Amino acid sequence: MPEVMEDARLTAKNADSADPLNGELVYRIHAARDDEGLRGVIALLRDQFSAGTAVLARRHLAGGQGAVLCGAPDDAAFFRTFAEYSPRNPWFLSSNAYQPLQVIGGDDMLSSSDLVRTDFYHALLRPHQYLHRLCGVVAREADVVYFLELYRREDQRRFSAKEKTEFRGLLAHMALSLENRWQRHGAADLSQALMRIIDGHPSATFLVEQDGRIVYCNRSAQALCGQGSGLYRDGDYLAAVMPTDHRALREMLAGLARGAGDMRDAHGGHAALVPTQVLSVCAPGFALPTTLTLQPAGASLRTGLGEERAVVVVSARRQGTEHAHHDCLFARQFKLSEAQARVNALVFAGHSIASLAEVLHVSDNTVRSHLKQIFQKTNTHGQMELVRLHAQHCPPA
Repeated sequence: MPEVMEDARLTAKNADSADPLNGELVYRIHAARDDEGLRGVIALLRDQFSAGTAVLARRHLAGGQGAVLCGAPDDAAFFRTFAEYSPRNPWFLSSNAYQPLQVIGGDDMLSSSDLVRTDFYHALLRPHQYLHRLCGVVAREADVVYFLELYRREDQRRFSAKEKTEFRGLLAHMALSLENRWQRHGAADLSQALMRIIDGHPSATFLVEQDGRIVYCNRSAQALCGQGSGLYRDGDYLAAVMPTDHRALREMLAGLARGAGDMRDAHGGHAALVPTQVLSVCAPGFALPTTLTLQPAGASLRTGLGEERAVVVVSARRQGTEHAHHDCLFARQFKLSEAQARVNALVFAGHSIASLAEVLHVSDNTVRSHLKQIFQKTNTHGQMELVRLHAQHCPPA
């Protein structure tokens, strides 16, 4: 499709320079953001070419199934008959002519004398006294074709060569507009699906911009703010309760944004190569901190500003919520023993040596012995470095 879209851009540009098209119509074509806007465009096309009916339709060339996606006037009976008799449409006997941006007159495919002998004519066209047809292919994907079709009555003149040229120029604009529309719908559908997954996830997850502005947060994240977690919402921004934690959070967000930008410049978009960052935040009166894992997630266009802002995923884990060490990818990769995997999981959850000893019912020295062995196997030199490495291989779930 990229080649077809480039052809559409060139055709639209050439048509604009060659023939002054209806400025309002071209604007409305590209400004149509929803179904109502698209219906308005189809109505303007009908009026522009003095047609009785204009439809945007889809057809499966191999099977013959077809349907009106949008039409003017909005005639439900006409649309039903159009779909019912689509397999008998005589203008589609040859599918080779239906290529993107191709404009086809009714007489190009079938003479009027042959048309009036068909069931399609008697069921759909004759009740409305339609005889003349102008068709333009907006897009084609394998055997599925999307097309614009205009119908004129028997007492009207046929579509002229000049009108076909003008229609082809407008068709190029329609192709670009619909391609953009479908891409927006696809992106919105995917975004909604991903947001539903994130929203239902038990892990508290924030999507924040480099300055801390919250783009999205799931239900778990909303519940986490306050309640002694060391995090809170300052208007639209994610903030840490303690000033030192807040400064560290802002510095990490800014650093990840810069690192993601450098990676995009050097590697063409591989922002995931930026190392994961880990930060512990706390609140006065609460002994156990919350562990944050920060990972770059690319860039997002901020609505209204027209500029890209780096987006960071911030996952939060309250201390005391033990990582599932029995099925831990990190533990398996570094061949940690059962006892070492348990200690590592508790460290990942934010426990200190003292609380580790209390939970495991062992001495501080035993905990230190396990940690020393874990440091050796993972080539790390402290608990924070261990947590950071763990987060890179096995993010909080």
